[in-house]
Amino acid sequence: MNSQNLPALIQGIKQEEIDFPRLFASFEEKEYGIFYYMDDNKDSYDGNHACLYPEKITDLGAVLEEVTAFYAAHGISRPSIYHPYEKGYFEKNKEILASHGYTHVSKPDHRVMLLTAENTIPSGNRLEITLSTAWDERVATDILIPSGEPWEIEVTKKRLQQDGTYLFVGAVDGKAVVYTDIHISRHGNTRYDYIVTAKEHRGKGYAGELLSYAVEHCKAHHFPMCWQWAGPSEHICYRAGFREAFTMEAGYAVKN
Repeated sequence: MNSQNLPALIQGIKQEEIDFPRLFASFEEKEYGIFYYMDDNKDSYDGNHACLYPEKITDLGAVLEEVTAFYAAHGISRPSIYHPYEKGYFEKNKEILASHGYTHVSKPDHRVMLLTAENTIPSGNRLEITLSTAWDERVATDILIPSGEPWEIEVTKKRLQQDGTYLFVGAVDGKAVVYTDIHISRHGNTRYDYIVTAKEHRGKGYAGELLSYAVEHCKAHHFPMCWQWAGPSEHICYRAGFREAFTMEAGYAVKN
């Protein structure tokens, strides 16, 4: 990747992040944005929020009222709106937000890591790794339910019903201990989702071993540029070859 490609790559990643919930949530598109909702999983933050396109909004107050009414009809009394990728948009419009009952919750910027360096994680060869485009029930029974994260089950299942999504599962003696999934975007990039390790197996290096395998698979099959958020697993991602490249504004507005 060269610097001339970076602006287009950044724009593609921003658009992929806006579009990503299409893989697992219902949605209604407006001229000025998109409303995501999951009637069967109202606890999913990723699947119940609105995204706005500021350049297409002439009356933010009217949009906020429409957001409120839409989510109320779906049984959500405190809807949230992700911060648009326009610098300072919610801060500039905080008075309008407040007058319609919304509070801007500021968060540190999202830090985006790109797979641009060498993978230095040695192959541990401890995991039995399977790659699939279909759901693996062991992810639920061995990882998510015992770890107290059952809400991720339906979300992950729905993602795997979409083209371009791959599930990597690492097992020990047939029992799943770690998984991740990736999605090849129509916007020219490959998005990595969380790496989730079963609670009883955390701290053993399984996440790194699985990530190393996934990274090498993407390289071998010439997948478009891989990226993910910097976060709790940042040190592992760094060893796998991910490097921070740019930031995107974070935060959200929520109905009081």
